[in-house]
Amino acid sequence: MAKEMGKLLGNATGALFYENEYEYQKAFESIVLRINSENKSNFKLLPIIKKLSSYDGPDVLKRKACNLIGDGVEAIFGPSSQTESDIVAVICNNTGIPHILFDNWIEENYSQKYKHRMTLNVYPSQTILSKAYADIVNSFGWKKFTIVYDSEDVQAYTKLQDLFQLHSLHADVVHIRKFNKNEDYRILWKSIKGERRIVLDCSPNILLDLLQAAIPFGLTGQFNHLFLTNLDTHKSEIKRLRDNPVYAMNVTAVRLKLNDDFYKNSSGHKTDYANIKFHRQPLKVTLIYDALMLYAITLKNITTNYPTNERYINCEYNQYNSTYSSPTRNYIYNSMKNISPLYETQFRSGSLLFDDNGQRTDFSIEMYEPLDDYGTAIWNTKGQITQQYIRGTVFKKIVYRVATRIGEPYFMENSTAIAENITHNGRYMGYAVDLIEALSKEIGFEYIFVPVADNGYGKYNKETKQWNGIIGELINNDAHMGICDLTITQARKTVVDFTVPFMQLGISILAYQKPTESKAWSAFLDPFTVDVWIYVMISIFIIALLFIFMARISRDEWENPHPCNKDPISLENKWNISNSFWLTMGSIMTAGSDILPCSASMRTFNAMWWIFAVIIANSYTANLAAFLTNSKMEGSISGIQDLAEQTKVKFGTMEGGSTFTFFSESNETTYRLAYNLMQNNDPPAYTKDNKEGVDRVLKNNGSYMFLMETTSLEYNTERNCKLKMLGEKFGEKHYAIAVPFGAEYRSNLSVAILKLSERGELFQLKNKWWKNHNNTCREGVQMDASETPDMTFSEVRGIFYTLGVGVIIAYIAGIFEFLIYTQKVAAGEKLTFKKAFLKEITFVLCVWNNKKPLKLASSGSSKTTSPNTS
Repeated sequence: MAKEMGKLLGNATGALFYENEYEYQKAFESIVLRINSENKSNFKLLPIIKKLSSYDGPDVLKRKACNLIGDGVEAIFGPSSQTESDIVAVICNNTGIPHILFDNWIEENYSQKYKHRMTLNVYPSQTILSKAYADIVNSFGWKKFTIVYDSEDVQAYTKLQDLFQLHSLHADVVHIRKFNKNEDYRILWKSIKGERRIVLDCSPNILLDLLQAAIPFGLTGQFNHLFLTNLDTHKSEIKRLRDNPVYAMNVTAVRLKLNDDFYKNSSGHKTDYANIKFHRQPLKVTLIYDALMLYAITLKNITTNYPTNERYINCEYNQYNSTYSSPTRNYIYNSMKNISPLYETQFRSGSLLFDDNGQRTDFSIEMYEPLDDYGTAIWNTKGQITQQYIRGTVFKKIVYRVATRIGEPYFMENSTAIAENITHNGRYMGYAVDLIEALSKEIGFEYIFVPVADNGYGKYNKETKQWNGIIGELINNDAHMGICDLTITQARKTVVDFTVPFMQLGISILAYQKPTESKAWSAFLDPFTVDVWIYVMISIFIIALLFIFMARISRDEWENPHPCNKDPISLENKWNISNSFWLTMGSIMTAGSDILPCSASMRTFNAMWWIFAVIIANSYTANLAAFLTNSKMEGSISGIQDLAEQTKVKFGTMEGGSTFTFFSESNETTYRLAYNLMQNNDPPAYTKDNKEGVDRVLKNNGSYMFLMETTSLEYNTERNCKLKMLGEKFGEKHYAIAVPFGAEYRSNLSVAILKLSERGELFQLKNKWWKNHNNTCREGVQMDASETPDMTFSEVRGIFYTLGVGVIIAYIAGIFEFLIYTQKVAAGEKLTFKKAFLKEITFVLCVWNNKKPLKLASSGSSKTTSPNTS
């Protein structure tokens, strides 16, 4: 009856399932019912299923396949990969029946392909899967790992071949271990005890037992990473380990990516197997659905184009005679192999594209965390890996250990908290403490600070071949993160990973700022020595006297005191002692004089004196400026090049730090010269930490300078007026958080750091811990040589004192002169001295009156004059 229906409708569909594959058989039948119920055309799929026993050999497979063909089936689905025989594919090839597989199958070599020309497999190509696994492992950044697989899995080599090739190239870092299902798994794990990165290929049925056996060997700790390659890992019982405190390893599994468009279109269906979410059902169920849907769509498209009443096929005849070719069945096969992309939304696993050999070549792999069942990334056949949103639960499974070191202002002990017996993180404060706290709030994770015992950053010891400090803690998996003023260097990048930088800096010179010496009040006299001043004063006195004698012998210097009187009875010489001294003093002060010589000899004499006065005045001005400002200008050392080219001032840096590495590994001439000088210093130029270097600069009062990062340098100069930064910064560097190789939370930390930077929180943190708001030091201690420094009052106060003394002397002389004049007025006007004084002082105080009347002298003289004239 089935054969007659098959001949009539042309849609009898055969399938081969093993007895232990009841779930898949059930799914097959359910999906056929759904297709028939939705199909509005005149054809229906008639399922004809043959069951197989696990003990059945090739002969049984051959007989049951021929029975299906004898029943008139137009296509055969299965069997699964439980069979190692390709007899069904060969029979379908000989009889021209389309053969559709939904399970992983050994991809035959070229010599076998001609036997399977009617076979189509919707399961992802093993060759492409192998490439996917290699791409995923590379994305982890693993430098060393071990591949573990089931020795009884004949297909393991095919799907892991790209990883095996890595072993062939790098056998020292890529190891291979295989196990037997019947052996004690502890033997396997003991052989790789201490391995941190493992690729595990095994059946979901034994995964839980395997992982439980690994616990005693330290393979399930928080620093381990396990990559599971089976696409059905979601059907294992691994979730039972989620609440096990011993099981804290990072796990990444893979599965075929769900076709989101399919579930959007089929959300209204309630068929048992049609609407179960992809990650809750076996992969074979999904692929059975896609295989049947592919076949049904193809049949629906060709029923009007080709007849379905193909002649009856004799399996035995075609097996031993020439291969039978049916145009209709060939068309069905080719149509399935070249299905239009327009039907992609009708398949659960996405696009179905096949190569010439019927192998599926287009699919996507989803990477996910199997314990919490959330996706982390998607791989496609172009080799691209797209990261998905990673939830914060990744950070909540454990308390993260943050390795750090004591050092201002990054990480310090809080004396107040210690006095109050506060424990754990509350005992510490600093920039690193605030930064980790901000990151924990941004991402969502718990942490505890663990200061390293040696308080080191991380230096490689060539003798022991070990790293110390923070880097050593990360390498030994004793910490999850490392933070302080930890610089990214090439050497460190070979052993740990770094996040994006949270601070940019350079190297500069920390120097001693000598205190400004207090200048004496007579500092303005310092440009000339005492003997020079004596010679100048003697010169003024002698020249003034010589002026008098020269003027008295020069005829032109004797003048008529009353030019209106053509016949004077006497001539007058204006070059008396006061006028001569006024001219010489005015010239030396570059002030000039209203009294000038007339004779040629006097003018020549005066010109020579002016030349002398100009040179003396300008020399004094130049020397005074240099003398008063030399303490503000930088000396012979203005940068690293000057420092490297001298030997008077010693300098050094912190041994083993990034600055030390910069100089020791640099090939630049100046830096190399500086390094050689530091190496040859006695006593040693290096210090164990920055604090020792700062103390050494302060104690040596300018005879020692310290090379350090500009961030630490700024922090110290902000708090100590005796320190300054010398020269421009060089050797750009970055601070970042260090994590173990392959740590999956590194990207989360990097994204969080970028967010904090965009919001300005990193800038605020730096201001909080660097800026000293109580700083009384002068800003801009270091001065550019081209700038003119400001002079303080203490440096020029002597000039003010001199001016004050001179004014006082002048006023004393004026007062004596006024008193003498008042006495003369009192005698001339027959007044008492008191009345005369009051009269004269009243006139003096009337500053608005500039005219003074002349009084007749009692002596009968023509008039009384105010000051006497010469």
